[in-house]
Amino acid sequence: MSTIIKISEAAVIAIHAVGLIAKSEGKPCATRHIAGALGVSYNHLTKVLQRLTRAGLLVPGRGPKGGFILSKKARTAKLRDVFEAIDGKMSLSTCLMKSRSCGKLGCILGNLLSETNDSFRAAMDKGIDELLK
Repeated sequence: MSTIIKISEAAVIAIHAVGLIAKSEGKPCATRHIAGALGVSYNHLTKVLQRLTRAGLLVPGRGPKGGFILSKKARTAKLRDVFEAIDGKMSLSTCLMKSRSCGKLGCILGNLLSETNDSFRAAMDKGIDELLK
């Protein structure tokens, strides 16, 4: 069986962390602060932030206070870019049954999957800058 939408815990952490960093208005946001605010493991968050940095979405600060700020790229990026930096290319399922048992009769669930996919795609196509609103 397939699922409708797959979002890893790491991707959820990434999206929320980017939201916190975006709201810090250009001031470096410390990893410990983000971990505390989100209630997540410091070690897990560190790995997520490293992946976002490698994807060019975050700029790490140096020194003991360090922290992260959004890169110039992130200011024009979409939530999809954050998601894909962690979970890879977004793929949406159009059928929960691999065998497509509904055949020509149409899906028993009606438009649920396509509507869910459309809603998820619309959410992921929002710009990171929209998190500031």
